[in-house]
Amino acid sequence: ARALLKDVVFPWLATATGTMLILFSAFCFAAAVWREMGAGAPPPRPDIKRLPATLLLVMNGFLMLVSLAALVGIWTARS
Repeated sequence: ARALLKDVVFPWLATATGTMLILFSAFCFAAAVWREMGAGAPPPRPDIKRLPATLLLVMNGFLMLVSLAALVGIWTARS
């Protein structure tokens, strides 16, 4: 977001935009696990198998770590 918005908006606004996008992605990864693993999840259609819970947790956990690393990166990067 900072690279795209350079010379268009204030630097703090570009950082805030990037921060919100990253936090939203982390929320989406957590919500996906919560929805699939929750008791209220609808049963899958008969022709589609569910992902193994371990795979779901590992992949979404990794993606959340990548999101948080990107968040640290934008807050520690020099303009």
